[in-house]
Amino acid sequence: MKNGKRRNLSLGVWVILLGVILLIPGYVYIVTVGDEYVVRQNINAEGTLLTKYDEERPGDAELIDIVSAELTGGEAVIRVRSKSKNGKAYVLFGTEEEAKEDVYHVASLYVHRNGVITNEDFFGDCTGMMTVKVSFCLYLAILLVMLIRKLRRSVKSNLYRYRNILYYGLVIFLSATLLFQLLYLKYNSGAIGMLESAKNVARTMAVVSFPLIAVTAIMVTVSNIQLIRKEGRTWRNMLGCILGIFLGILALMPEFLNEFLQRSTWIDVHNYSGVGRFVAEFLDYTCGTMAAYLECILLGTIIVSVKAARRIPAFDKDYIIIHGSQIRKDGTLTKLLQSRADRAIEFASMQKAAAGKDITFVPSGGKGSDEVISEGEAIRNYLLEQGIPEEQILVEDKSVDTAENLKLSAELIRAQENGEQAKIAFATTNYHVFRAGMLGTSQGLDIEGIGSRTKRYFWVNAFVREFIATIYEERKRHAFVMGMLILIGLALVVMQYISNVVLA
Repeated sequence: MKNGKRRNLSLGVWVILLGVILLIPGYVYIVTVGDEYVVRQNINAEGTLLTKYDEERPGDAELIDIVSAELTGGEAVIRVRSKSKNGKAYVLFGTEEEAKEDVYHVASLYVHRNGVITNEDFFGDCTGMMTVKVSFCLYLAILLVMLIRKLRRSVKSNLYRYRNILYYGLVIFLSATLLFQLLYLKYNSGAIGMLESAKNVARTMAVVSFPLIAVTAIMVTVSNIQLIRKEGRTWRNMLGCILGIFLGILALMPEFLNEFLQRSTWIDVHNYSGVGRFVAEFLDYTCGTMAAYLECILLGTIIVSVKAARRIPAFDKDYIIIHGSQIRKDGTLTKLLQSRADRAIEFASMQKAAAGKDITFVPSGGKGSDEVISEGEAIRNYLLEQGIPEEQILVEDKSVDTAENLKLSAELIRAQENGEQAKIAFATTNYHVFRAGMLGTSQGLDIEGIGSRTKRYFWVNAFVREFIATIYEERKRHAFVMGMLILIGLALVVMQYISNVVLA
């Protein structure tokens, strides 16, 4: 049996056992209420608690038995037992002094068809729920460990996979979710409460990360100003600032939305059982979750991109592709392109010193409409000026973008090697290493990249461009994940509506 089937079987058995734990003792429930009014009466020792069924709902006595009731440390502790009849029961309780004035507090209980009692909500707390919550925390912990192990294997196998970004993002989100579950473990909450923790995680992450996003937006804006001064005012040079502002708005959107709905006259969010309240809940969840998801993906992208930019390929390479970019009008290299060529030369020297192995340079890039020669030829001329022998240079001069740089260069290499497999590296700017490696991996190439440095004011905005490009290239995957998150939010709101309106 495969590992996946074994895990599914184990999870199924686990769910069945939890269901049994909920069913067997579920017909008995202990209501513990730390009522503020009781505490204000300074009843902090064991005392007498009077209970009765709600007289306006005569069916209550047929639904449950009140086994015992007492006051302990300012808390009302009421033990009830179901009579296996479907419906909602209300237990009225109060101290002797309160009972004399006919003042009672209310505990609302749902009695399910199988006799299980839940508190306050149809999907609320019940006997055995603590076992479910502890098991859920354990499951999250196991899932987190498995995900971390899978992430480490994936990074070790091939750093240039988009799944690594998703893994890092999920590790961050699952860690936050597990922390929240542990913090709220002792509080009564049923299935709805457990699902709401995901919404709380999302909103908290959005709020907590807002200062970081604000600082990032300021830093990006400053770098954008420097970039615009040196490179000109274009929408591409303002992408970093646009992204920072967008994430800031998204992080604050739940608060703005809540304030707007509270003051709105066209939708009533104040009616506890009204549709408007649940629409507001859904919009609040969706905005918070989307913001948290994008932030996790951004953090994952930063982590993987930094790892890719700092990695040094193994010293066993036969070829190194130098990715082209815009050249000057006289056919010489810009500083950015020169830094890529210099980095390739530096790697060749490092490999020669470490392994005694020479490497063949593959300058790659076609001729643009405003360029006097191809980028590949321009890089070749620079390599010759630096003393690289002609026989160690293989020019690719037809490609128009990064994907073609890799594809056409790999075809040249295969032709040079008569179809034999060669070990390939590539040199590009540090912010571009991961996406270039990802494109190579998607073409089935086994390659490693090395990154050259660039000016800080350019790096920030260029990284943002790479992040947006990577998001776009994996848009179907992101659309699927966001769709699943929206469905979870919809399920949560439907459960709340069923519990608080349909079955109220």
